[in-house]
Amino acid sequence: MMFKFPLQRLLELKAKHEREMARQLASAQTEAERERTSRDALARAHAAAHTRLANAAGDGMTVGHLVSLSQTLSPMQERLSQADERTVAAEQVVDQRHQLLSEALQERQVLDRLRTKRLDLHRTEENARDQAAMDAIALTRYTTPSRNPSAGKDGRP
Repeated sequence: MMFKFPLQRLLELKAKHEREMARQLASAQTEAERERTSRDALARAHAAAHTRLANAAGDGMTVGHLVSLSQTLSPMQERLSQADERTVAAEQVVDQRHQLLSEALQERQVLDRLRTKRLDLHRTEENARDQAAMDAIALTRYTTPSRNPSAGKDGRP
């Protein structure tokens, strides 16, 4: 008899769900990496502008020019703060997706283990049925000497 796992369709759906969670995690990781790269570029630009401002202050620039540079840095600092917030949010999404993937993996593994146990039980039962059938055949051949071709005239083997 062929083994048929009653929850096979559910197992396939769990595996499909797991693959989808893995795809979403990869997408979230890509987005988080993009946000980190953007934030790092803004941080480098801000640091370079800040260094120029500090160097310019020592070069005897006018107060008006320094105020102008400072006003340029203020929006850049705001954009950097926003980039930091987006990066943190993207990393939180990655953490959530990772958690969902872990849960999906565990759910599928539970069904996989159940399937394996059921398959082992099926094989054990099938082997027991085969052994019982072979025993019955052997017993039949032993107890009916007329059907045993190697039996002598007196019915003994």
